[in-house]
Amino acid sequence: MFVIYVSLNYQQLPITTREQLVFSKEELTRANELLSGEKSILENMILSTCNRTEVYAVVDQIHTGRYYIKRFLANWFHVSIDQITKWAEIGFKQDAVAHLMRVTTGLESLIVGEPQILGQVKDAFFTARDLGTTGVILNHLAKDAITFAKKQHTTYRVSELAKTSGQTGLHQIKTGLQDLSDKHVVIAGLGDVGSHVLKNASTMGFGEITILNRTNEKAVQLADHYGTTVRAADWDKLAVAANAADAVILATSAKTPVLNGHTFASGDTNLKMVVDLGVPRNVHSEDLPVEITYFDIDHLTAIISENQRAKADMIDQMAAQVPAAVDAFDVWEQQLHVVPVIKEIRESAMDVAKTAYDSLLRKLPELDAHQRKVISKHMKSIINQMILGPIKEVKELSLQDDTDVDLAFVCQIFGLPTDLAKQERTYEK
Repeated sequence: MFVIYVSLNYQQLPITTREQLVFSKEELTRANELLSGEKSILENMILSTCNRTEVYAVVDQIHTGRYYIKRFLANWFHVSIDQITKWAEIGFKQDAVAHLMRVTTGLESLIVGEPQILGQVKDAFFTARDLGTTGVILNHLAKDAITFAKKQHTTYRVSELAKTSGQTGLHQIKTGLQDLSDKHVVIAGLGDVGSHVLKNASTMGFGEITILNRTNEKAVQLADHYGTTVRAADWDKLAVAANAADAVILATSAKTPVLNGHTFASGDTNLKMVVDLGVPRNVHSEDLPVEITYFDIDHLTAIISENQRAKADMIDQMAAQVPAAVDAFDVWEQQLHVVPVIKEIRESAMDVAKTAYDSLLRKLPELDAHQRKVISKHMKSIINQMILGPIKEVKELSLQDDTDVDLAFVCQIFGLPTDLAKQERTYEK
């Protein structure tokens, strides 16, 4: 059995081709079922997003599995097998495992490190699993990939690194003010930049957001759209609103400053932070009181550049974890055929424990329920401790040469059928 993937992705194909090779959410059920019926395909799941359409499968032979996956894709999308061969990226064994790990973690995404793909892989897996087109191997591989990706995104929070000046400004405000639930932010200027800032700010948990625009109707419309947390104010109230706020974000296209430092007299203002996204700048920053933290475009650009360096370093660290995850899956796969041996060792030992326990109860009928429970618990503990070593050795043997001979000897020692170790080598679809 071999794990294989066939990928039609943005790295090989322009969107004009890629958009013709997409499975809709409604089509995935039928597609997985049809693929499962193809010769050589033992397990399968299909992932389809705006940037990639991929088949992951367990096949009995690489060359036949590869052919029938390509034929399935060609038939579904009404193209030739030669075209699929030309477009597709194909890998198998460890390369297929590594590819799914990298895809699920976002390392193969157009925006490297983005977490959205993790949810899409989960959906693809759950769809296939619920249909029954996955089995022991793909179930384990998909769960490993999902767990691996979650760990990487928890350890390396790549998605939290701001990529635009507006996002960076909001991040600086959040860092400076900490708890935003009782904080008031003012956003002045609702063009493309200001509207995008408002969209992001509306999801951050601010207690109050005041928006102002030279065209007041636009501010009123946006306030109505975002609900009770957001309110509009007249443009001529900008200075009053700014003094009452904890932070101000300015994104106007004005040729001259719309506020100056004298607007904020020390001790008479609540303002703590100003983010100036305007070029020319919207504030005369030289006169700002020292207790107000000020960021202009150059400050924010420097932070973005540092974020990019930090992101590149995080991506490298995430990628460096993939080989170990692949090795762990490889070890698990190699040990699959010893599962029946381990199961029989455990069941045989538990049968011995049950026989001894039943004999003890016959000889000591006066034991109450609590005493019986304590004895049963300790007997199981003793058995588990006794078979822990042998089970560990059986797992180690599965990775060595002459595995079948060694495992047959173990089975003989424990009085088990000597062909147990060969049972998982066969696969019924």
